[in-house]
Formats: sequence, structure tokens, C-alpha cells
Amino acid sequence: MIKNYLKIAWRNLKKDKQFTLLNVIGLSAGIACTLLIYLWVHDEMSYDKFFDNGNQIYQVMEHRVGNGGQNLTDESSGLVSETIALMSPEIKYAAPVAPTDWFQKATMTVGDKNIKASGQYVGKDYFNIFSFKLLKGDKSNVLAAKNSIVISDDLAQRLFNTTDAVGKIIRLQHDKDFAVTGVFEKLPANSSQQFDFVQPFEYLATIPGQGWVKTWGNGGPHNFVLLKPGADIDALNKTIANVITKNCGDTTRKLFVSKFSDNYLQNTFNHGARVGGRIEYVRLFSLVAIFILVIACINFMNLSTAKASGRMKEVGIKKVVGAGRSQLIAQFLSESLLLVTITTILAVGIAWLLLPQFNLLTGKDIHLHFDLSLVLILIGIILFTGLVSGSYPALYLSKFNPLAILKGKLNSSFSELLARKGLVVFQFTLSVMLIVAVLVVYRQIQFIQSTRIGYNKDNVIRFDSEGKLMGTEETFTAELRKVPGVVDASFTQHNMVGRNFGTAGLSWPGKNIRQDVYFEGFFGGYDFFETMGMQFAEGRGFSKAFGSDTNKIVLNETAVKAMHLQKPIGQTIKYGSNYQVIGVVKDFHFESLHEPVRPAFILLAGGSSPFYKIMVKISGQDQKETIDRIQHLYESYNPGFPFIYNYLDAAYQKQYETETRTSTLSIYFSCLAIIISCLGLFGLVAFTAQKRQKEIGIRKVIGASVNSITLMLTKDFLMLIAISILIAFPLSWYLMSQWLNGYVYRITLGPDIFLIACFTVILITILTVSFQSVKAALANPVKSLRSE
Repeated sequence: MIKNYLKIAWRNLKKDKQFTLLNVIGLSAGIACTLLIYLWVHDEMSYDKFFDNGNQIYQVMEHRVGNGGQNLTDESSGLVSETIALMSPEIKYAAPVAPTDWFQKATMTVGDKNIKASGQYVGKDYFNIFSFKLLKGDKSNVLAAKNSIVISDDLAQRLFNTTDAVGKIIRLQHDKDFAVTGVFEKLPANSSQQFDFVQPFEYLATIPGQGWVKTWGNGGPHNFVLLKPGADIDALNKTIANVITKNCGDTTRKLFVSKFSDNYLQNTFNHGARVGGRIEYVRLFSLVAIFILVIACINFMNLSTAKASGRMKEVGIKKVVGAGRSQLIAQFLSESLLLVTITTILAVGIAWLLLPQFNLLTGKDIHLHFDLSLVLILIGIILFTGLVSGSYPALYLSKFNPLAILKGKLNSSFSELLARKGLVVFQFTLSVMLIVAVLVVYRQIQFIQSTRIGYNKDNVIRFDSEGKLMGTEETFTAELRKVPGVVDASFTQHNMVGRNFGTAGLSWPGKNIRQDVYFEGFFGGYDFFETMGMQFAEGRGFSKAFGSDTNKIVLNETAVKAMHLQKPIGQTIKYGSNYQVIGVVKDFHFESLHEPVRPAFILLAGGSSPFYKIMVKISGQDQKETIDRIQHLYESYNPGFPFIYNYLDAAYQKQYETETRTSTLSIYFSCLAIIISCLGLFGLVAFTAQKRQKEIGIRKVIGASVNSITLMLTKDFLMLIAISILIAFPLSWYLMSQWLNGYVYRITLGPDIFLIACFTVILITILTVSFQSVKAALANPVKSLRSE
């Protein structure tokens, strides 16, 4: 019996190739898109979920009250870990971390090999907390000695041509030797922590100028703890809340712990509560995947039900010769399931072919593995789509009296037409919402890229000051300015992107003792402001023409407002020592446009620091030749250190990497949704024209024009699209307003966005519907009238 059902199903699919092709194309595209989004979502959800005892790993965070509100940060004192570990029996292990993004890539030398690698400084129990696989070494002892270093197997292979590197010596920065005490397996791609080596946190504190990492008043290091099973989080938070206050008297900083595996996806906070982050994009694309799959399923259902109503005589004859209702239902469902199964197999092939390009768009390395969850999802799609789309014609047609069917007394019911029209409205409502979303996201990205951020990021390259350059940055930048193609050069400790160094330790005349303002701190060399193209509201920047500026300070406009200084020039600011205000620079964005401009100060850079970066403004022409000259000068100053640079504007754009990729993917997905919707509309118009071919023939014979027949066939569908637009616009306005609220600086939702979306949908609909309508109107009426 089942074999017979499948044979009949296959014959019916072959009989109407247009119907089958439309269904296969639309549904396979929808399933393939859904599958790709599922793989992306699964990869995002897997970040930091692979650790042993992952549910017991927590990060110490700080609530900070200041700047007129409450902020949250993952930075704290480097002394926090060892202190709270002694205070609370809930903590099994604790370790401070100075993360990789603090530091330049280190030059590692073995023999004549000089290799750049990224590293971080960690506490001795780091590998007891994070179960990164150690191939060599004991996780409890690999970081016991200050001159130890633990490297990845990949780095070991590049340096020593073997992973058996324990006991071997590596020279860092052509300065000091470190003994390899352990080798860990290369970190998985779904780890938010990425590094090539680690060194003891205790060693960092001994480096000149880095002792601040083990003081209570400063924040910067990250702190992690591994809790014992069943630990009471609320009790722990109460125990550690006032640790900072007890040790340095700062009442504005409160400690608490947060589950580490949640931080990657939920990394946006509002008044200390998790309110978003990457999880918003996971939810967004999950919703888009559901939308596209629903649109594809609606197509399938509409075309299936429309086509099935043309098979009433077949059903009537089968019932007359003894077919039961259950047999008819089984036949319709088997046809539907067969087509969906074929389509799903095709969709998997499409997804596999598109996966390399999808990885380029998303910046990931996703692979298609048929694990249990994926297989269950595919089976679920087949069963859901096949049973839902096949159930309506099966249940609807199998219930009628066979005599009424054979006499042709049955017409499409009102409920059938209403259901079909309702599905079309729902389908296009989702499509219009996607179009509006794409327009809004695209415009916001364009706004970000075109907004003046207060400094000139274009044609600025940056590289680390290391080796012999450290302490001689002024001399080196002076030589750089002589290089043909170099417009200006300076140096700073700041990346110019994100927050690098902050403090609440400034005092000024008239400061309220209860007022705590957090400032971002910059240290820049002479010509820093000129190189970065910053403008002054009043006063000046650092200049050798005025003698030494080592005791001078420059504020940004927001800092002046926060201090309530009426006449800032000449005022004395205390930050350890006394500094005289010589200038107020116009506000510039050192964070993304999600955040407001924060108070900032700039001091003259001096002395030797491992954090300085050389900033070089170059001409827009012949950049390759200019960079080659810079490299030659660098290597003559710093032999043995690889010259590695990057563009500042690329680092700035990286802040919006997620939004940019979201915009690109949204364009593809919305286009696909529209195409799938139009395929369904195309099929329905073709079905309607076929069903009304005699009526069209009669109208033509009595003198109806092509235009009038085309209008007759299209007006109902255009009415459905108009209803979709009316429903979609208020929903889109609300949802996109909520999304834009995540930006302090954002576009406005003007009527032009909705007009463009409206015009686009109507134009696409007219083109889709008109093709079949005109084709039907131009057909020879004789053929349709002599069909019997």
C-alpha cells in the first residue's frame, strides 16, 4: 500500500512540473537558509560552553557608581582573586588575568627565528579553573616559577618544530629568557579567550611601571573563580561586595560574580543588569530563520491546497470505487511528505555548497556535521511541513460526498479562500518587515561610517613601540616625519578604540567630595593632536615651543562639563601631581556610537612603556611605497623585530563588525524572503488564471481588453499586499525603534524608509503578478472555450 501511495505521489509530481518546480525551489531555498542560520546560532551558543565544570566558572565584576549613573565593568584590582579566595569557602580556585588585548604581540626568538605571538599574564591556578587541554606539564605547577612560560602546541611547532618543548628556552623581546614549563592544545575557535602563550601574573607585577596591577585603587585585571559544587552565589556576593571599600576606602565600587559562560553572548549591561549583547543578534537571526521557513511553508501549503482542489473528480471516483477516507488522507500526506523529503535533501546540498561563502560573510569556520540535533531538526522540518501542508487538502477533500464532487457542484469554500488569502497576507507582512529592518540597519551602518568622530582615522597606520624604540619614541617619530609620504607622526599608549585606561583619581577646584567621575586617560607625545587631526575648543595641545609640558593636562569638553569648570584654562588638576590645564579638545569618540562620549584627559607621554603605539598619518597616494620606507626605517632602528602594522580605521570598523555582518546577511535573507514569497504568488496567479481560463476566454470574445483582464486578475492580490503593508509598518516601526535605542547616536525613523519599502514590495508584486496575468490575457480564447 505504501509503495502504491509513493508511486501515485511520484506520478502526480511529474504530471505538473510547474507546480513541483515552484514548490521545490521555494521550500529548498527556505530550508537551506534556515539550516545555515541554525549552524551560525549553534556556533554562537557554543562559545565557552566546553569547559569541565563550566557551570562553576565565574568572573568577578564591579558595580561602579559615578558619572551620574551606575556602570558595570569586568575589570578590578589584581589583588581581588587571592583576597576573596581566602575569605570564602565557596571558592575552590581563583586567578587574576591581564588579557591579551592589553599588550602588543610579543617577539619570541629561538635561534634565528623571530615570531610574533599574543599572550596574557595569569594566576597560578588558571589551568585549574579553565580546562584547556595541557599536553605537557602539570596544571597546578606550570606557572609556579616567575620565569616560566606555557605555550600552545601550534606555537611550539613553529618555534621548535616539535610539541615536546618543555625545558626549552624562549627569549622574549630580545631581552629576557623564559623556560617552557607546559604545552597546551591550540584553543578551540569557540573560546572567547584566544592566546598563544601565558606567563605568571606575579611576573607582570615585577616589570617596572606595572606594579599598579597589584594595588587596590586601580582597576584593570580580570579575576576568575571556580566555585565548589552547590555554592550559594547570593551568599558569596554578599561576602565579597565591600572588599574594595575595606581595602582602599572607595565606596563606589562593589564586587559580585557573574557566570563566565554567559559573558560572550550577554555582554551589554544597563545599571548592572544584563540587557543584551550578541544574544540579541542570536535571537534576531533565529527569528529571521523562523520567518523564512514559515514563508516557505506557506508557499508550499498555498500551492498544495490550490492544486488539490483541482483533483476533486479524482477523489470522487476513488470514493465511488471504495476508497476510504483514511486511504485518501494517507495518499495526500504521502505526496506531501515525499516532496518535502526530496526538497530537504536538496536544501542540505545547497547549504553545503554555500557554506564556504557563508563562512566568509560571518567570519566563522562552520562545518556541516550530521549530529543528532541536526538530524532531529531536519526530520522535524520534514514532518511539520509535510503533515501541515498535506493535512488541509487531505482532510478537506476526503470529507465530501462523491456524487456532489462528480456532478461538479462543489466550489472553493469561503473558509478555503480566506485561509489562503490570510496566509498570503501573513507571508508578505513578514517580508515587508524584513525589508524595513534591512533599510534601517543599512542606514545606521552608513551613519556610523559617515559620522565625524572627532579625530581623523583615515590613512593612519599604527604599530607597537618595542625593543630599542622603547624610550626613544620622540626621536623615532621625528625621523618618521622625514620619510616621503608621511604626513605626521606621534605616539600614544591608547588604542584610540575602546576604553584602555580609566581612573576616578582626579581632583579639581570646587570638586564635591561625594562626586565620583571616571575619566579615560590618554598619554600622547608631541604632535599627538596634530597627527590625529583633533580640534581644540580653546587653548592648545602639547608643544615644545612652550618649554616642557610634562606638568600640563588637556581635557575634553565632556570632562569640563563633568567638573563644572567655567574657565578651565589655567586651572590646576591633581592626579598624583599637580597639572595645569592648557587646552580643551573637542569631544572625540574613543568608544563605539553605542556609548556617549566619556570624560577624558590627555597627559604628555614620557619614559619607557610596553604599551606605546606609534601613530603615523600617511598620504593617500603611493601608500605601499610609503609603508615600505617606514618598514626600512623601523628595521634599521629595531633589528630582529618583525614590522607588523594595521590601519586605525580598520580597528574602528571592527567595533561594528557584528552590525556590518548583520546588515549584509539581512540583505541576503530579506531578498530570499521576497523571492520565496513571489514564487508562491506566481504559482497562485497561474492557478487562478488556469481555473478561470473559460471566463477569460468568454470575456475576450465579447470584447474585453488585455488591460481589463490583467487588472481583474491582479487587483485581489494587490489588495492583499496593501493589507500586509498596513500591518507590517507599525510592527516594523516598534521593533526597529527598540533596536536603535541601543545606540546613543542614531538615525531617525523617517517616513522615507517606509515609502521605499512600500514601493519596493508593490513593484515586485506587480511584476510577479502581471507576468502571469498578461500571459493569460493574451492566450487564444478559442483554445480555452473548446477544451471539452
